[in-house]
Amino acid sequence: MHTNNSEQIHRSIKRFRIMAITFAGLIAILTAVMIFRITATLDTASATKINMAGKQRVLAQRIVTSALSIDVAIRTNNWKDLESILTQLQQSSSSLQSTHAVLYHGDSNLKIAAAHSPERLDAFQALENPLRSLISSSTELQSLTISMIRRSPYIDQQTIDRVSSAKNEIIQSHAIFSPQMNNIVGLYEQDYKATIASSIRGAKFGMAILIGVLVAILLFVIEPTFLIVRRQIAQLGKAINQAQRADAIRWRLLTNIGHEFRTPMNAIMGFADLLSDDTLTDSERSRLVKSIYESSTQLTTLIGTMLDMSAIESGQLRITKDRCDLTQILTEIKVDATTKSLSKQLKINLTIEDSCPGFITTDAKRFEQILSKLTDNAIKFTPSGSIDINAKLLKNTAHPTLQITITDTGIGINEEDLSSIFDPFQQAQDTLTRNYGGAGLGLSISRDIAKALGGDVTVTSTPDKGSSFTITIDPGKTQAQTPAKTSSDTTSPKETRGVLADYKILVVDDAKDNRILLQHILKKTGATLDFAMDGQQAIDAVMNALNDNSPFDLILMDMQMPVMDGYFATVKLREQGINVPVIAVTAHALEGDREHCINSGCNEYLTKPINKSLLIETCLELIKEHADKAESSNKAA
Repeated sequence: MHTNNSEQIHRSIKRFRIMAITFAGLIAILTAVMIFRITATLDTASATKINMAGKQRVLAQRIVTSALSIDVAIRTNNWKDLESILTQLQQSSSSLQSTHAVLYHGDSNLKIAAAHSPERLDAFQALENPLRSLISSSTELQSLTISMIRRSPYIDQQTIDRVSSAKNEIIQSHAIFSPQMNNIVGLYEQDYKATIASSIRGAKFGMAILIGVLVAILLFVIEPTFLIVRRQIAQLGKAINQAQRADAIRWRLLTNIGHEFRTPMNAIMGFADLLSDDTLTDSERSRLVKSIYESSTQLTTLIGTMLDMSAIESGQLRITKDRCDLTQILTEIKVDATTKSLSKQLKINLTIEDSCPGFITTDAKRFEQILSKLTDNAIKFTPSGSIDINAKLLKNTAHPTLQITITDTGIGINEEDLSSIFDPFQQAQDTLTRNYGGAGLGLSISRDIAKALGGDVTVTSTPDKGSSFTITIDPGKTQAQTPAKTSSDTTSPKETRGVLADYKILVVDDAKDNRILLQHILKKTGATLDFAMDGQQAIDAVMNALNDNSPFDLILMDMQMPVMDGYFATVKLREQGINVPVIAVTAHALEGDREHCINSGCNEYLTKPINKSLLIETCLELIKEHADKAESSNKAA
């Protein structure tokens, strides 16, 4: 009896398997038919027409742009750009005619039929006159431009007037052409939507049959399928939200950063222009120079912020952890904050609790960057009162955490805005951007850097009472505070006049202004200066100086130059046995650029804008170091 039941069960399982396989095959066939139906129904030619019609609008706009560029070029005597603009104009005109011919007459290779509906035929007829006028004016402008290229710069006023007239005709024709072309694109889109709707109806019919089979035989497959579809829809919605957020970020980038760049640039250019006024007193001139320097510093900080943002978004933010003095870092932050808040008379309080170690292991530069950005933020949004900086070590977790809390008595943040203030290019309210300025990047970058240092940045706030930002980082290997060594000359400024009087320095830079700047900076040091404008000239100058028994004591090398850059020039000098100290003076200030310069053979690395004191100090240090090594080698020999 048990054997019969077992055989019956096996037969039932076998029948079920056969039935499942049969219906699975039927489902596969129905699915294949449905997919084939949808694929066969879709009108790819309609999509091609829409793309080509859209291309027509772009080409017409390019013709207008080229006409305007030609007009501007001849009015500003910019003859060298005429050939490239002419080429673009010719290509745009030719493409406009060819794509129009394909749309109107059809193309068998593209599977585009020449037949038109009455509506499209009327639209193409309405387009004919403005198109003909646009092409005709473009052809005339091309002929005039070819003539001007041959005769430039001797262009008569009649030719200029004819160019202006052709430009105006192109603009007028485009004004008529563009709406007509938009109408044609709309007609193509209507046809395409009708085709898609028909395909969707066919797909729905096939889907109804498929669902009937699935409900009858494979009901348990439907629910997992729906779950997958829901997940994909959720992912699609998330992708759409991310795309919309990216568009919003780009817009804020254009508006906020554009404003932030223009503000210091306006001050720099305006004050620099005022310096040429001979009636200025020495105090007024000094005040203008100070304002130019402050605006330049603001601009440099903004550029550094943008570079940090780029490094973070590309995953290239580098963290180099080393032993650093926590007390010194916090004290310098307090001193800097006190200086910046003098105009508001804010009270800056610093408390370092006993739990804090004297030394921690982290990236000191990045740690200071977070503290500086958040204290600057507190100063900006605190009209009066105080700012408290409190540091302590949390030991109640698996790994000790260093916590820095910056509390202000400022304007505070609304609760609904707290979740968005760490977004890039975002401030709590648009009015804050207008009233207080800023690109809205400080908090975003601070949080990203804090996470890279093994922590985070959080905030609590009460409107009109103030905010409290809490920074946490991994302190790494800690060490107790040791007595600091005193130095008698750490606070007194160093006299630079004549310190390089006995030395010969080669300045290598392709930019004239940079050479003049370095000349002025080094003028009071008494150094003898020679100049080169590229790496090859630098090598030639070094070799000539050696042949004349008057070698250079130091080389200031720009790294990005024509003919031969500073990297290759330094490598060539080292290959030839030239061990003269080389300082890389470059605008390349991203993470890894220093290593690139040092690996190329440079002894030190300084970034533009140049810090005058640091430059002179570094020059003197390297020259003396090189001289000491040479003296030691001579004694050993």
